[in-house]
This record gives sequence, structure tokens and C-alpha cells, in this order.
Amino acid sequence: MPYWILTFFLGVYTLSFFYKLPSLFWLLLSIPLGFSWFLMPQNLKRYIFYALIFVCGFYWALIYTHWVTAWSLPRELESKNLLITGYIAAPPISKSRWVSFNFKTKTIAGEEKHTKLKLSWYGDSPKINAGDKWQLLVRLKRPHGMLNPGGFDVEKHLLMHHIRATGYVVNSDANQVLSSSVYNYPLSRLRQFLIQKMDQALISDPLAPLIIAFVTGFEDRITQSQWQVMRDTGTSYLVAISGLHVGLVASIVFVFAQFLWRFSSRLTLLLPAREAGIIIGLFIGLLYSAVSGLSIPTQRALVMLLMFSLVVLFRRYSKSWNAWLWSLFLVLVINPLAVLTIGFWLSFCAVAAIIYVGSGRIKQNRSRLRKFWRMQFTVTLALLPLTLLFFQQLSLVTFLANLIAMPGVCLIIIPMSLLGALCLLLIPGSIGGWILWCGAKLLGIIWWWLTFLANFFNCSWYHPIYNSWVLVATSVGVIILLAPRGFPARYLGLLYLLPLFFYEPPSPKENNEVWFTLLDVGQGLAAVVQTKNHVLLYDTGPKFFEYDAGASIIVPYLRKTGVKTINAMVVSHGDSDHSGGAISILKAHSVDMVITSVPENFIAYKANSCFAGQHWQWDGVDFQMLSPAKDASFSGNNASCVLKISSGKNSILLPGDIERAAEGSLIKNYELGLNSTILVAPHHGSATSSTDGLIAAVKPQYVIFPVGYRNRFRFPHKKVITRYMKSNAILLNASQTGAITFKFTDKSDILGANFYREEAKRFWHDR
Repeated sequence: MPYWILTFFLGVYTLSFFYKLPSLFWLLLSIPLGFSWFLMPQNLKRYIFYALIFVCGFYWALIYTHWVTAWSLPRELESKNLLITGYIAAPPISKSRWVSFNFKTKTIAGEEKHTKLKLSWYGDSPKINAGDKWQLLVRLKRPHGMLNPGGFDVEKHLLMHHIRATGYVVNSDANQVLSSSVYNYPLSRLRQFLIQKMDQALISDPLAPLIIAFVTGFEDRITQSQWQVMRDTGTSYLVAISGLHVGLVASIVFVFAQFLWRFSSRLTLLLPAREAGIIIGLFIGLLYSAVSGLSIPTQRALVMLLMFSLVVLFRRYSKSWNAWLWSLFLVLVINPLAVLTIGFWLSFCAVAAIIYVGSGRIKQNRSRLRKFWRMQFTVTLALLPLTLLFFQQLSLVTFLANLIAMPGVCLIIIPMSLLGALCLLLIPGSIGGWILWCGAKLLGIIWWWLTFLANFFNCSWYHPIYNSWVLVATSVGVIILLAPRGFPARYLGLLYLLPLFFYEPPSPKENNEVWFTLLDVGQGLAAVVQTKNHVLLYDTGPKFFEYDAGASIIVPYLRKTGVKTINAMVVSHGDSDHSGGAISILKAHSVDMVITSVPENFIAYKANSCFAGQHWQWDGVDFQMLSPAKDASFSGNNASCVLKISSGKNSILLPGDIERAAEGSLIKNYELGLNSTILVAPHHGSATSSTDGLIAAVKPQYVIFPVGYRNRFRFPHKKVITRYMKSNAILLNASQTGAITFKFTDKSDILGANFYREEAKRFWHDR
């Protein structure tokens, strides 16, 4: 077997661990290694060969990445008006208040630049068609996302899709269509046309987004509630065009083509029916992949289908592992950045598990149903470590869900959807729409079953992989458990699974110990305070449009750090950048107590009002509410719950969005008690806050600005920065550092902060 492919894969994958993208100059260092192969003794040439293959994999990934990142937006051009020209590279995504689309540039600010941008057009935008050439006035920023433990890495996602800047269209008379030709991006035009036709055929049907996804791979219209049902039942794979879909379509076409081919004696003399069916199935699989957008998972599925088909067409006996390895090699050659995608690991590991369990073993007579359940169990167990690593949860009703969903969707719904879409393209009239309507109604029966399972059972096990050695131990245990019968001590694999269940992530271990983490939630605030046995969450981040910091950042962080219960959740005030994620957190986590200045917003959760004088102690750590006073007439920002957390000589002041009036009241009532080691800047560093009097009273060593990258308010204000610099405080910006963590006890000094952007840094991260 070509084991050297695994060495090539390791070379490609090694690049992903680099903090900084190496220079192509280092290619010259591999030349002596190549010459050494000719000079080495015969017994050492094998090792030099594998070393060369490793180096080839590494440098291929390096060259490809340098090609993708050849252009980066200069920092001095960020947030400035730029005139660009280029093409709409994919069907636009239409939302209620904006349209987003991929844009392949031809010129940027008058200079020829070929790169890909992710743009949004807010308000009333004109009709945008894939393939049209546009001139647009835009404001751009470099690829930059929020970085938190357990959170989604936006910057890696943008790199994988070759997107080198994001931004929005500025409304201007300069925005205009330059040309519209069917020869530009014809597949994207076809996809958009199909989406529009299917929309018209399935108008007002709530499951229309799923039918459209089955045909075109366009998932952006699937609602959050629909995604949640699929996550809870382990059926998200049904709408991701991958090996299952491409292989299914090719198999159905293969069966029918082979059957029809046999009716012609002349055709069978030219080419055997089996091989004709494979060729036609491969061709249709290619067309389906193209129509579905040729995403990275679809490319991978197509390569694997091609490899397995070629083995049959060339009438070669080949082990399944050989086809798997060559598929891996071709995928890495086509796009070495595929190793950064979740789908790469899930798909190749799933196929590897099936081959591992199904090859080299004594064949047993089993019914097809038993084989189906065996495959389901194999894939579920094999992907357990990766599923928990990537998604932090495992559905406990996957088997029950797939009992109906997999055969129903794969054998009925998808073929009907494809047939209906084909009829919409080729046959005038309503027959295509009628077929799609029938498919949607049948899908409704399956969807009722999935919704029932998701709502009736507590059907997800939330348990992340906390670190790499737990991942390795769990993977070894799975490999041993899936070994053939008769493998020595196979059930010892269960011992390797024990760390998965019994390992506890780091947390405060002593009384008076405090861990304070301010999360990077963009333009908003969320902070987690941990003591030995308690957890407090101060504010819940923003929510706007479909983005919810509670669901996308805070809940994954709490699970990643092993937090099961929030003992107190303080929502400082009602602004959406502080309270937006609250409901998502309350639904996902057990919360003992809600304290807020807007209890009317949380009536269903029996929230308590915050007021000056509230005081409690957890594990030797003091928590004191300083504002608002019970008789104060403050409202809005000035009514924010101001919380001080103290352990010995160290303390943290969380003032929410208070402004001058509330700051003056604090100074008057607590001037000597405001002194704090860490201060979260009031109102994100607005010029209406952080008065000289407050800074003098607090005397902070560290000041943290919870702001979004290139935020539209331009916080923190320059005057505020100057004031804090005069106090000799260390200034930290969450958008530049990622999540910030401080750890201290009543007897220790704060020696510094831990920055997650520094801790998790990779070459694709903005600095």
C-alpha cells in the first residue's frame, strides 16, 4: 500500500501548527536533503525518501497558502471607502435587512487585484445576480473574528474559503452593474436560477430550505430552530452535500443505467453494462457536485467516488485502503487547506472506520438490517472523539432518528427533489413543482419524527474534549473496541475511554481563589467569574440579526471549561449588547439566580433587582453591589448594576455602561472603596464615561476595553485612552487579545493576563 501518502499528509498537516507562515525561502533548505538521497547508503535511502515526501507535503501546503494569502488588505485602507470592480461569485444570501455575497475582485482602488471578498449590502439593495460584473463602493476590514475557548474560529473559516477581506457596500451612485453575461460563473447562475424556481414552487412551505439544500447545497435559509432539531437528533449530515449524497446519486444512476444498457446487444458489445453504468453514474455525480456548489466536502466526495470508480474501470484488484489513501492524496493535492475543515476529518475517518471494520474479517451471514445498524454503530463510535471535539455534543437518539430519516431522505426525498428540480429546468408546466411539493410533504412526516425526538427526549450529551491527551486516549480506545473479535483484550479499550468521562478541566481549587475571564464577544460585554465552588456570569454579550453571543460564544465557553451550573447571572442593564445572549444561556444552562436592573425583562425567570448594598460571599470571595442605589432616579446606562469582586488585596470592578452621573454617585458614596486591581472600562471606553475622578478613585492596574474590532462607535475614545495612560494602567483591548483571563488568590499578586489570541495563535490569525 502507498503508505508514503500518510507521510505526505503529515507534512501538509504540520503547517497548521505554525504560529507564523514561513517564508518560501525555506524551500532552499530542502535541496540538500534531495541530494543526500543519492549519497546515502542503500539501507538509509528509504528513510530519506519518507523525509522527502514529508517535506514535499509541507512545502506544497506552504506554496498553496502563500498563493491564497498573496494579497492582504493593508491596515491603512481598513474602514476607508474603496472603489472595486469584479464579479458576484456565488448566489447571494438574502436576509430581511441585508444581502451578503462573495465577490471576486478584478480591481481594488484602481489597481488590478484578484482576490475574494465577503460583502454585505444593508438596506434596500438592487437585484444581485451571480456572474454579474459590478462596480461597488465598499468599506473593508481584514479577516478578523472573535477568539474564545470553545468558540468558532472565523479567521480559519475565511482562509479555508480563500476570503481575504470582509466588508459592506456603501450606498452610492458609483454602485452599478458593468455587464451581465451567461458565460461568467455559469454554474453559480444555474444554482441561483434553480433556487429561485424552487422557491416559487415551494412558496410558504417551512421545509423548503431543506429541499433546496438537498439539491443545491444552499444551506443559508435553514432556520436556527431547524438546525437545532438536526443537531439534537444527529441528522445534520443530511443537508451537507458530501459523500452520502454524491454516492447515492451515482449509485441510483448506476443501477438504472446498467439495467437499461443491457437491453441493447450492440451497446453491450461496445462496453459492458457494469462499466457503462459506472461511467454514467460518475458523470451524473460530477454534474450534481457542480450544481451543489463544489464545496470542500463535495470536492472530497467526488474525488473518493472517482478513485473507487477507476479501480473498477481499469479492472484492477485493489484493497479498499489503497483507494482511501489515493483519495486522501488527491484531496490534499487539490486543496491542502482541506485539513483545516471539520468535514475533512469526519468524512475520511468515517470511511476509514467502515473499511477497518469491514475488511480482513470472516464474512458472516447477516440481514441487511443488521448490517445497516452495524454500520451506524461503527460510524457513531468511530466519530465519537471528533464529534465531541468539534461540536461539544453527541445526540443520544441518532439511531432512532436515522431509523426513518436516513432511508426516507436518501431513498425517497433526495431522488424526488432532484427529479423535481430537473423537471423545473427541462419541462414547462407544474410537474416539477408538483414533485417537489410531494417531496416536501413526505419530508414533513420525517420532520415530525425528528422534532418529536428532539422535544420529547433530553437527547444530547454535552461533553467537550478538554485537551489533546484526552482526545488521543479516547481515539485509541475506539480503535481497540472496533478491532475484530479475537483481538487480545479488546474490551480494555473501555479503559482508554475513562479520561473522557472522569477528567475534570482546570478550575479554582482553593478558597479565596478567583478566575476572571472577559470574553471576546465583539461590541458588547460578557465576563465569567469562577471561585472554588461557584460561577458568576456578568452580562451576556450582544444579539443582532441572527448573531447571538450567548449561543455562539458563552455557552460553548462554559461547556469547554466544565461549567454545569451558573450560580448567579448578572445582567447589568437592558441594552442588547449586554443582555442579548441571556435567553439562550437560560435555555442551555441551569441558572440559580438572575440579578438585573431590568427585572421586567426576565419575569419568567423570577429575576431580582440589583441595588447598592447587596452583598454575599462565595468560597471566601466577597461580592458587593455598589450601584444603583434604591432611591436613585437613574435609568438606561446609568442604572447598570455595578459589581465589585474582592479577594484580599485584589479586586475587580464591573461597572457596566455607567456614565458621568452614575460615576459621580459612586465616587461620592464609595470613594475609598472603589480601588480595584482590574477595571472593565465603563461603557466600552466611551467619551461620556471614565471621568478623571473615577480613574483617580479606582487606581486600576489593568483596564480592559470590551469592544468590537473596528467598531462603528470607534471605542475606546482617544481622550479616554489618554486619561488611563496618565494613571499608568496597563490597557487591554479584547478585540486584539481575544478572551482575557486573570487568576489570583487573596495572598497572591496578579502577575499578568492570559490572552487567548496569543495562546491559540496560528498563522491565519490576525495580529
